[in-house]
Amino acid sequence: MSFVVPLSVTLDSDGMNVVTSPPADSALRSVHTDARSVSGHALFWAFQGYVMAAVACSSFFPMLFRYQEHAVIVLVVLSLGMCAIERVSPWIKNPLDLPLWLFMIWVLCTVPFATDSAYSFAEWKKFVAQAGVFYWSLLVLDRCRRENLPQQILWALALTGAALAVYSLVDFVDRGGTWRDRYIRANAFGSDYNWLSTYMVMTIPVVGSLIVLGRLVWFRAAQALALALMGGAQLFSYTRGGWLGHAAQGIAFAAMVGGRRLALWVLGLFAMAGAGLLVASQAGFQRDTVAASTVDTRLTVWAIGLRQVATHPVVGIGYGNNSFVKKFPEYSSEAQAQVSEGTRIIPAMHNTFLMVALGSGLPALLSFVWIFVALLRRLIPIPWRAAWNDRWSVLAAGIGLAVIGFAVRNLFDYMFMGSLAHIFWLLAAVGITVTGSAWRGGGSGRQPGSPQDEGTSQQQPSA
Repeated sequence: MSFVVPLSVTLDSDGMNVVTSPPADSALRSVHTDARSVSGHALFWAFQGYVMAAVACSSFFPMLFRYQEHAVIVLVVLSLGMCAIERVSPWIKNPLDLPLWLFMIWVLCTVPFATDSAYSFAEWKKFVAQAGVFYWSLLVLDRCRRENLPQQILWALALTGAALAVYSLVDFVDRGGTWRDRYIRANAFGSDYNWLSTYMVMTIPVVGSLIVLGRLVWFRAAQALALALMGGAQLFSYTRGGWLGHAAQGIAFAAMVGGRRLALWVLGLFAMAGAGLLVASQAGFQRDTVAASTVDTRLTVWAIGLRQVATHPVVGIGYGNNSFVKKFPEYSSEAQAQVSEGTRIIPAMHNTFLMVALGSGLPALLSFVWIFVALLRRLIPIPWRAAWNDRWSVLAAGIGLAVIGFAVRNLFDYMFMGSLAHIFWLLAAVGITVTGSAWRGGGSGRQPGSPQDEGTSQQQPSA
C-alpha cells in the first residue's frame, strides 16, 4: 500500500524549475500551533480567575493588604501584556465608566488647592489603585469565560467571612465579652470592630444569596450556620453603623420581594428593636450602646464639616480623611486630649460622603454618589418576584444588598479603604458581569462575559 502526499507545483519565471511543497501538512501544523496558543491563553486567564478568588480570601487578613496591593499591580501588568499578545482591548465598557472617571479626574484637579497637596495626591493614587482592581476584575471575568467563576469568588468571600466570624466570637468570649454591655467588642483578625462590622455588612447578603441557590440540604444547612455565626459576630461588634447597614439591607430586600407594604412592616420591626434597646438601657443593659455621647461628637464634627463645605463648595480643602485635621490641627487627637471631655470631638469626619465633599467639593460628591446609583441600577432593575429561578439574578440581588449596606456603613465612618475597598470593587465587577447580556443569553456588543471575542481575538487558521 502506498500513500500519496499532495504537492503544490509552481514554475519559476522561465518556466523550467519546479518547486513542490505539501500545503496540507503546513496548514495542519498551523492549526496545531494555534490550538496550543489558544490553550495557553485559556490557562493564563483561568489562573487569573482563581487568583481573583485568592484576593477575595486574602481580604480576611487586613494586615496582608500591602502584599495584596502589590500582587494586584503585578497581575494587572500581566493581564495587559496578555491582551497585547491576543490583540484585544483590555477595556470593558460598563455603567461606572463615566462617574468613576469624572470622580478621579475632578479629585486630581483639586489637588493643587489642597491644604497638603502631597498628602491629597497620595490619597488620590490609592483610589486609582482601587479602581484598578475593578477594571482588572472585569477584564479577567470577561476573558476567563468560566461560567462558575463569579459564584466561586462569592463562595471564597462566604468561607472567609465564616472563618472570620468564628475567630471574632472565640476571641470575644476569651476576652470576657458579654451581651450586657459593649466595653469588650468582637474584633477582626489583625484589625478592629469597625473593620469586622463592615466586612460582615458586605458578606452576609452574599451568603444569603448562596443559600437561595443551594440545592443540597447539607449545603444550605452549612451556609445557614455560617450566616448565624456572621450575624453573631456583627451583633457583638456593637457597631451601630453596621446594624443600621443591615437594617437598610432588610428594608431594601423587603421592598424587592414584597413591595412597599412589606418594607414598611420591616421598618416597623427595626423601629421596635431600637425602642427595645432604649428600654433595656434603662435597666442597665447596653447603656453605652445607646449613650448619646458618641452621637453628639459625630453631630458636632459633621456640623463643622458642613460649614467648611459651604465655604469651599467647588474644590474643597484637600482629598483624604486626614485633610480635616491638617486644615484644623486644633482638632487632632493630641489637641483633643488636652481639652475637657465635654468639648472633645472626633478628629475626622466619620462620614465618607461628607469627607469627599469636604475634600474635593460638591462635584466630587455628586460623581461619587453617581457611582453607587449607577451600580445599584444595574444590580436591582428587575422584578425579583419572578427572578428566583435565575441564579444570576439572585447573585446580583445579594451583591446589590451588599452595596446598599456598604453605602450606609460609610455614612457613619470612613470605611472605603484598604482591603474593604478591594472587596467592594471586586463585588461590583462580579455584579456587572453576571448582569451582562451575554450571561443572560441575549444582547450584542462587548459586555462583561460576552463570548463574541472568541472568534475575533485569535487569528483563525486557514487550510
